Amino acid sequence: MNKTLLIIFLTNLFANIITGNEGSTVAIVYNSKLQESKSVADYYAKSRSVPEKNLIGLPLSVNHTITRKEFKKTLELPLIKALAKKKILNGNKGKIRYLLLCWGVPFRVDKDNSIKPPAEIPTLLQRNEASVDSELSLLPQKNQPIERTGIINNPVFNTKNPNSISPENGLLMVTRLDGPSPALAKSLVDRAILAERKGLWGRAYIDLRGINSGPFKSGEDRLSQVGEIISRSGFTTVIDNKPTTLPVGFPGDKIAFYAGWYGINVEGLFAEETVDFSPGAIAYHLHSYNGSMIRDAHSRWIGPFINKGATATFGSVFEPYLELTPNQPLFFARIIQNGFTFAEAGYAATRALSWQTVFVGDPLYRPFGKTPQEVELSLIKAQSSDIEWFRLLAINQGLVSGAPIEAAILHIEQLKESSKSSVLQEKLGELYSVIGKKAESETAFKKAIDFSKSAKQKQRIQDLLKN
Repeated sequence: MNKTLLIIFLTNLFANIITGNEGSTVAIVYNSKLQESKSVADYYAKSRSVPEKNLIGLPLSVNHTITRKEFKKTLELPLIKALAKKKILNGNKGKIRYLLLCWGVPFRVDKDNSIKPPAEIPTLLQRNEASVDSELSLLPQKNQPIERTGIINNPVFNTKNPNSISPENGLLMVTRLDGPSPALAKSLVDRAILAERKGLWGRAYIDLRGINSGPFKSGEDRLSQVGEIISRSGFTTVIDNKPTTLPVGFPGDKIAFYAGWYGINVEGLFAEETVDFSPGAIAYHLHSYNGSMIRDAHSRWIGPFINKGATATFGSVFEPYLELTPNQPLFFARIIQNGFTFAEAGYAATRALSWQTVFVGDPLYRPFGKTPQEVELSLIKAQSSDIEWFRLLAINQGLVSGAPIEAAILHIEQLKESSKSSVLQEKLGELYSVIGKKAESETAFKKAIDFSKSAKQKQRIQDLLKN
């Protein structure tokens, strides 16, 4: 397992190299009735070099939920006019691809019982409540009816070409900087930029329910596929198959990715006082109403995730039905393996528009936008301790691609970083255990405990030693 071979493996992960300023492709909307909302808009614009003319303030309701009439009168129609006046977007022609909604902009359009659904729409889809964000994603489609019912199919669903997700193809990517407070909303771009500069490192945790049959098996299958995608990308992936969510005290540390289900409110590991999210962490908990209370730090999931340190998350503001939630495997594949931005991955994975989804995070967040050579060089130059995670990622990809365990062990033992790395020593202990070398495994695990500064990691390794 030589260095050249490892770089070849990693090239599949760090694949979508981006140059230039993408800030000019973002328009920002804030609630002009709330100074805090404008503050979030200004902060993002400065952080991502968004032109001042791309900021649009509208006097909106300060409530989370607005009526369909309010949505049309105070948000959608004035926004269309403002975008056209600024020559940013006019129908499907324009200079932007992203629309960012800031803390203080409503996120739910309530049901309007006066709208009569067309008879041809299936009964379950005869609904007109939706997320503000999903409705605004249709701005490039001028011919959309004012009174909408049901879903509108995403014209670029499942695309592998990020450039196809654009107004020219009838779609504007809408995300929001939001959360329990304006300060936390601002922190989302800080966390994203930090991860882009230093890398997204850590482990993945997939919380399944052990479902083997029945109507919810498709949800289990989707999250299982997420685990496979992340694992094959080189991230150490912990799979839990117990029916309950990850409990309080679960040894989850350095969380780069989380995907699980199915509790209505945050609980277990993520209800602890502190959660060890890595900078740049992407967290998703599948539940029908996981995004219905974005600004609550302790209810549902999106607000608590942001409060505890996640960088990007998504969910539903009303019941979406399982099959019409974003395709989770597609989302994680696009952002990890194809190098999409957070917004690109989200909309490539979203089949249903004019529906219930919200994406909360920096739309431009691209955790995998550098070559492996650039990543390695920057880590070495900065003398960053995260080099151990880069080495682990390469080793895991090598193993997934068929490298012998013995070769991986030899490679770890030869790495200079291994001598003081709890991460690499833990991996070494795992590999020795797999080939039945108990004494060598225990030695490596004990070194990992000695080197570790993480109570959760120490707990996990001590549990392994007991077994």
